[in-house]
Amino acid sequence: MKSYFKNYVVAFILMFTFLMPTSFVLAAPPSISEIKVQINEHLIPFPDAQPFVDSANRLQIPLRAISKKLEYETSWEHKGQAIQIILKNSAQTLSFVTGEHTALLNGQKVLLKSAPQLINGTAYIPFRDLADALSIRIQWDSQNRIAILNQDGKYHAPSWYAPNYKLIQGTATAYTGSSSENGGYEGIDFLGNPLSVGTIAVDPTVIPLGSKVYIEGYRYDGLPAGGMFATATDTGGAIKGNKIDIYVPDPKEKAFEFGMQQVNIFILE
Repeated sequence: MKSYFKNYVVAFILMFTFLMPTSFVLAAPPSISEIKVQINEHLIPFPDAQPFVDSANRLQIPLRAISKKLEYETSWEHKGQAIQIILKNSAQTLSFVTGEHTALLNGQKVLLKSAPQLINGTAYIPFRDLADALSIRIQWDSQNRIAILNQDGKYHAPSWYAPNYKLIQGTATAYTGSSSENGGYEGIDFLGNPLSVGTIAVDPTVIPLGSKVYIEGYRYDGLPAGGMFATATDTGGAIKGNKIDIYVPDPKEKAFEFGMQQVNIFILE
C-alpha cells in the first residue's frame, strides 16, 4: 500500500473484507497445469510424485497411488539396475520391468508402447498400457487435462474442472511491511488488511484488486518454493503495467536481495 486511503473507498473495503479472503498460499505447482487422474468418479491424489508425459508423449503415473485405488496388491524386486513391479489380484497378475517395453499378463507377453520408469525412487507406469493390459476403458479430457480409468465400464464425467485463467508474463519485486514502503501505513495493504505471505501489490488497470493469482518463476528463500497463490489487495506508485510487488515477512535488507525477477502470473477466474 504505497498510496493514501480515501474516504470514498471505505464502504468497498468493508464489503470486500467480509466477502473475500485476503490471501491463500500453496507451495505447489499450479493445479491448472497438472495432469489429473481419475478412477470411475474418484479423483486420485498424488501427494508425493506427479503424473507426467514422457519423451514418447505417453502419460506416466506413479504406481503406488494408482495400484491401491485399483485394488491390486503391489510388490517389486531388483532386476540389476531395473525394478520388476508386480500387480496382483484374485483374477490376474501383471508384471512390469522398468525400462523394458514388454510385460507379462498371467505369464503371457504384452507389448508396451512406452516403458515403465524409475525416477528418484518412484516407479511410474504408462497409463494407456496399464489400462489396455487390464482391459479398462479410458477417457482423456484435454480441456481439463484429466485422464479417466472407467474400471466399472461406465462413462464418467470429470471430477475436477480446470479454472479459467489469463497468463501475464511480467516482473516482480519484493517489499516489506515497513511504513516507509507503504505510504506511511505499517503492516497493512491498500484495503486495510494485514500484510501476509500471499499479498501482492498490482497495477489495478492490469490486475484488478481482489484478483486471485498464481505466481511462478521467482526464487526467494522466504516464499513457497516452486510457486504460490496470492491475492491482489495492494497497490503502489511504482507498480505499473505487468509488474507486481510481492510482500515478504522479512527485514528490508533481506527483501532487497529479491531484486527484479521475471515471473509468470496466472490470473484465475
